Amino acid sequence: MQNILNIPKYILWGLVALTIIFTLIFFCGDTESYTCNGISIEAPSFVPTFIGLAYAFIILASLVTLVFALKSFVSKLMTDPKSVMVPLIFIGVLCVLLLVTYFCADTKVIEITGYEGSKEPWVYRITNMCMMSSFILAAVAFLATIGSSLFKKL
Repeated sequence: MQNILNIPKYILWGLVALTIIFTLIFFCGDTESYTCNGISIEAPSFVPTFIGLAYAFIILASLVTLVFALKSFVSKLMTDPKSVMVPLIFIGVLCVLLLVTYFCADTKVIEITGYEGSKEPWVYRITNMCMMSSFILAAVAFLATIGSSLFKKL
């Protein structure tokens, strides 16, 4: 039984070791020359691998979070259906936030030197929506942290 409880700890240490190895390779590894608008730029040669690792970690974290959230939601639904209303309200508020920021987002094409990405307006609208939503959620988290600290002192 004790070995089963240590599995998450071993996985965590393995992920930390993998991250340290990739970080060392990224910063201490070889560089490549790129030319952008006549300007020569030196960049680490392992950037695509590093970005792939970041994507893998984001996907893994998202999947684990969703699985455990759904498991918790279903178990609460079976035992105490009234306690499920609070998470559903927060999901509804998040959906409203995303809708409001979507319609407030700008579709103006941004001109960045050396960047030849999409010129589609919906790409900029989604990007602006995500940025505005992130800023609002970060501000809410900051205010909640400060507010809870002040509330505990009173």
